[in-house]
Amino acid sequence: MDWRPSNEPGRLDRARAARTDPIARELDRLGLPPIRQRKLNGILSALMMQIEDGGDSPEVNRLLLDALRAGLRHQVGEHRARAALRAIDAFEEVETERWALVRAGTLPPIELTPDEQLDDLLQEGYDLLQAEQRTAACDRWLEAWALVTEMATPDMRTASAFDKAYPGMMQSLFNWSGDLEMELHNAGLHDPVYHEHRARYVNEYLTQFPDEDEDRYVMFRRAEGEALWYLERYAEAEAVYQALVERLPNKGWAYIGWSDQYHLSSGQPAHYERAEAILLQALDRPRLEDRVDVLDRLAHLYEKWGRPEKQRAAAAQLSKETQIPSTPAVHVSLKSTPPLRAPSPSRSRSRAKGKKGEKKRRR
Repeated sequence: MDWRPSNEPGRLDRARAARTDPIARELDRLGLPPIRQRKLNGILSALMMQIEDGGDSPEVNRLLLDALRAGLRHQVGEHRARAALRAIDAFEEVETERWALVRAGTLPPIELTPDEQLDDLLQEGYDLLQAEQRTAACDRWLEAWALVTEMATPDMRTASAFDKAYPGMMQSLFNWSGDLEMELHNAGLHDPVYHEHRARYVNEYLTQFPDEDEDRYVMFRRAEGEALWYLERYAEAEAVYQALVERLPNKGWAYIGWSDQYHLSSGQPAHYERAEAILLQALDRPRLEDRVDVLDRLAHLYEKWGRPEKQRAAAAQLSKETQIPSTPAVHVSLKSTPPLRAPSPSRSRSRAKGKKGEKKRRR
């Protein structure tokens, strides 16, 4: 047959897909029992899958429409199915005109809205990660971030507010924004320019979304300090961590992130005294959050440092903090040390496994 695919496979023509809505409404109005309704909706869903995947066939689509007509007549009869049959005829008429343009090679390209463009960029990045092309994925996602800054308005003061403003998106900006921060770190292990991108990105993010909650603020400021440390801009990194603990002095993970640079930073000599001092500074806070995590990190530090007496003391305090009380008391958080980090799932893709040194998940 002389026809070509209707659109690029994987690219959704939302305007075209929306033309099936009148058919779906008429099917709902029939008020059929669920099992009978599912039979008709199943045929319509098959047609929608053809459209959503792209590269569909007019012959297959016509057969599905004929099957839907036959199913309607079988379920409710010609008279009762009249409105639904008219909706099918109207859809097919528009489709016939459209396929004529396809055959003539004059079908205009799909015009994407900004949120559709953003969805495409995000999914392309996830696909590149699946193919283990990490730097290419980051490049695509940095394009996506630039688009986010154009789409966001001053009243969208959190990533969740952005998601609410664009409810049709297949991806979540809130989830993806953390994935970008993480993957910039992973890419930076191979090319330091991505540490630069990471430091810039987290600053832009917190400027764009100034009302993010405290835990997310800590996560992003820690990322900035870590990126600067990798770039050997130690004074700037110190200033970031110092400002973070001054702003949120009871956030245990702020101190942990700072201390880690002095004894867990790859390829650099450990400065155990400085790491210890930062963790002890945290433990001096009577209202410190995640105290057990700080104690756990301190015990690990002493183990690496070869200070068994201090390690035992920290472990004893940790055990005391994590004991379950026999009488009602204030709940103590038992959240564990964050493991290696992995991206949050995209709508349809699995994730490639990380390599040594790459982050897989952040708390």
